[in-house]
Amino acid sequence: MLKLDKSQTTNTIALHLATTASLSDVAFVYSQSYDLSNGTFFGNVTETKGKYRIVSISGSSIPAYSGQYNIDIYQGTTAAPVTWAAANFAWNNNSYTWNNVSEAAVTGSILRTIRAWVSGSNDVSFTEYTTTNEYGTYTTYES
Repeated sequence: MLKLDKSQTTNTIALHLATTASLSDVAFVYSQSYDLSNGTFFGNVTETKGKYRIVSISGSSIPAYSGQYNIDIYQGTTAAPVTWAAANFAWNNNSYTWNNVSEAAVTGSILRTIRAWVSGSNDVSFTEYTTTNEYGTYTTYES
């Protein structure tokens, strides 16, 4: 099971994937187990160690709500941003949609299906009061 923490700037995980291909990006297509909300986020493969890929995921791209998720992992591709100055192709040969040229995409077949626990977003916070004298007491009343 993957453990992802939304409150972290970067999550670094190790994935065993059903491929020997060289990967630079992976795509995580998720479905939340409780309300079935879904979406996609991406991670960068920073290194390969044997059959494992070390993947770096930005905390801001992880799903917004804590809980359990089903995740299908695919190869991801990142399109390079296109600017007017760099667009040296014939207009009718344009394969880009201008408003999403820098977005990543999912390609190929599923490399792995895995469960994940996401935390750090809407978790209840606790306040702890610690002192050198732990013998204090207090009384609460309900009305």
